[in-house]
Amino acid sequence: MFKLHGMIVPLVTPFNSRDAIDEEALISVAERARSHGGSGLMLTALTGEGTLLTANEIETVWRTVIHRYCGETPIIPAIFPTTTVEAIRLGTRAASLGASAIMVAAIMPELYGRRAHEHVLRFFQTLCAAVPLPVVLFNYPSVAGYDLTPDLVLQLAEIGNICAIKESTGDSRRVSEILYRSQGRIKIICGAPDVALESLALGSQAWITAITNVIPAGCKALIDAMQTGDLARARELNYRVIRPMYDLLRESNNTIGTIKAGLVLRGIKAGAPRPPGLPLPMVRKLQTAFEDIFSVEAELSS
Repeated sequence: MFKLHGMIVPLVTPFNSRDAIDEEALISVAERARSHGGSGLMLTALTGEGTLLTANEIETVWRTVIHRYCGETPIIPAIFPTTTVEAIRLGTRAASLGASAIMVAAIMPELYGRRAHEHVLRFFQTLCAAVPLPVVLFNYPSVAGYDLTPDLVLQLAEIGNICAIKESTGDSRRVSEILYRSQGRIKIICGAPDVALESLALGSQAWITAITNVIPAGCKALIDAMQTGDLARARELNYRVIRPMYDLLRESNNTIGTIKAGLVLRGIKAGAPRPPGLPLPMVRKLQTAFEDIFSVEAELSS
């Protein structure tokens, strides 16, 4: 039975100098995530630049990782379909490759405009009837164009395949509201880098965020501290490791560039972001900031 828990790492997609997917580097990224406590791997999410990949490239990422780790680690491809037909095709392909579940945010002209709740419900009902996998909702209104409000989530929770929601609005109050009102029928995944402590305290069972690629040991230590009730340690990790990493993302205004730069500093060939994304210029001040975070992470995670 597929179970969501702990630190699920949304892997970056490494590109080589020809802007092609570097499969060897992709496995290195996955290995690093697993060796530092990742309880699951997410593919082609926003961190993995999934919306910039071709259909063939998406297939390459999925096949490479699933064939390597199927049966060992839960693997969740993320899809951002523009039609219901495409959503079903992608979900069916993920199932045939051996994925554990899919995460879905529909970016669909057919839902254009206000995207009434009835339209969103119909999309997920149709998708779930056709795809034999658990479905994780992805609530990121600025990407999908609609907000999976607690009221809508309660309706979606009635669909059998839907098992969880990655709540990425940064509003931790939604964790308690959804869990309380659904009586635990739908699980909550913290989807933001800066509210994990609060979300885990309120009942989130997992954390999916870009920074787990770069500081997985610190993120896993925070989860462990919250699970064991060591609030003092969790606060210290939050203030000295997680928040400084989050501040780097905010200040750079370049999430993918920052994450890939951090991986390169850690010896992983992550490559540059796909255009129109830009690499992060590694000035001395930035490198020092990374090194300071890495040093504190090592101190607090041991």
